[in-house]
Amino acid sequence: MYYELYLDVLFLENLLADYLLLSLLKRILKCPAGRLRRLAGAALGSAGVCGLYLFAIESAFVGRLLIYVIFSTVMVKIGLGIRDWRTCGRAVILLYISSFLLGGIFQWVQNQVKLPLYPFAGFTLISYWMLSACMGWLMEVRSRLKNILETEVGFHGRKILVKGLLDTGNQLRDPIFKKPVCILTANRKRELCGEEEPMYQMVPFHSIGEQNGMLPAFFADYLSIRRKDGSEKRVERPLIGITKEPLSSQKEYDMILHPEVLD
Repeated sequence: MYYELYLDVLFLENLLADYLLLSLLKRILKCPAGRLRRLAGAALGSAGVCGLYLFAIESAFVGRLLIYVIFSTVMVKIGLGIRDWRTCGRAVILLYISSFLLGGIFQWVQNQVKLPLYPFAGFTLISYWMLSACMGWLMEVRSRLKNILETEVGFHGRKILVKGLLDTGNQLRDPIFKKPVCILTANRKRELCGEEEPMYQMVPFHSIGEQNGMLPAFFADYLSIRRKDGSEKRVERPLIGITKEPLSSQKEYDMILHPEVLD
């Protein structure tokens, strides 16, 4: 029993898969590699695999060593423009993980979807889009968790602990003294102030669907923010804006911190 292997088909299939994997790694590692560079790296990797099949050594120890170590490393260095070996090693490991996940999704898609076009290309593209979407979601969650800090807010002898998102996009300021404004949800404000109603001042803001909004804000006694390294930053008399809308649909945080409060 024998199989007929078409090297041109093998080359194109590996080229597509390797290019998509390099594109995924580019997004994860935030490399500046362009399309031509990624295509060149994928072409080198695919040509190497075809060469092993041409000389029938793909199953031998030397062939496996070339595929899993040499070709993968060269493909990552050329395709992503990585120079230092530490980052390159990390990229190769991520390449294996992404390849494993892509293969698993490919098998699932193959069993679930019927395509009228060339099956491998269609299944690979669908699998890549699904894996890319999952990776994007995980990276967004990781980024948010990295910027969520434990924060204590004090007001007239009362205090609450909240999770605050350090948002570099928050540029809200008091229009008179240019003091940075942090934002707290109304329900957590009620916990902080109890029956006492603080003295508010109105802070103008602009957002999607609200071109000329006004946000009520008051001066708390302090903010105590715990950094990721365990140190704390205390801010006296912070200006706290109050919103009735939830800040996080998943309730990951109840406060948005202005980036300058940690300066």
